[in-house]
Amino acid sequence: MDESTARTGRKWVAFAAVLALIPAVPIVVAVVLGARSVRAETVSGDSYRPVAPAPPATPAKPTSSLPAGSGAVVAIVRKTTSMRSAPDGPRLARIGTRTTFNSPQVVWVVRESGNWLGVVSSDAGNGRIGWIERSVTSLGRVPWELRVSLGARRLTVIDDGQTVKRFTVAVGRPSAPTPTGRFAVTDRLQTGDPNGPYGCCILALSARSPHEIEGWNGGDRIAIHSTPETGSIGLPVSHGCLRLTLAEGRWLLDHVPLGTPTIITA
Repeated sequence: MDESTARTGRKWVAFAAVLALIPAVPIVVAVVLGARSVRAETVSGDSYRPVAPAPPATPAKPTSSLPAGSGAVVAIVRKTTSMRSAPDGPRLARIGTRTTFNSPQVVWVVRESGNWLGVVSSDAGNGRIGWIERSVTSLGRVPWELRVSLGARRLTVIDDGQTVKRFTVAVGRPSAPTPTGRFAVTDRLQTGDPNGPYGCCILALSARSPHEIEGWNGGDRIAIHSTPETGSIGLPVSHGCLRLTLAEGRWLLDHVPLGTPTIITA
């Protein structure tokens, strides 16, 4: 066999090998897409859906003046605006009318200064207040409050000054402690997968962890969430989040509104 014939033979062998692989291509693609689909559902959190605000998350008739009554004052952001480190101070962030999970942007108001509102927000960071203009908000009140004792591993739910529920929770492990301070509920989310790592239900908080949390597309945001792994409840085992049972997570989702103050103590 001359060299030309040998080259031609090798080409036909290579071509035949390619043809033999073609039927396997759909299988490979299906496997890859399937893996990506599973990752999207169990890791990226793309299936998380915001739940309509539980009454009374916002007043029936929002107002720009301080609403009468008891409970924490919350601001519903009605227009994209700048959050500043102080009234008329340097800009910290740009915030819109929706959160990253597409919930209404509702922030807890803790201070006032003229036309400026000092608010608790994930954009301001743990232990800091961000300032937004009152004119881009509507104000309401929330009678609910969440109090978390990390030492007792207990979540206490308060409505209009009265304790209505106490739940035992898992807390952050020593290498990923749950942050302490005053925070607020930013999102109320359904996962669509009660058997997944976040159970059925999530209350995302304005609190931030020093690190991103594995398997959670909220980045470094802390949350109160349900878990099917009930054996972990009451232990310091989480990445910083607070875990409770599926039934307890569902109850919180059914009752606790956006903007609810959340006080976490050691």
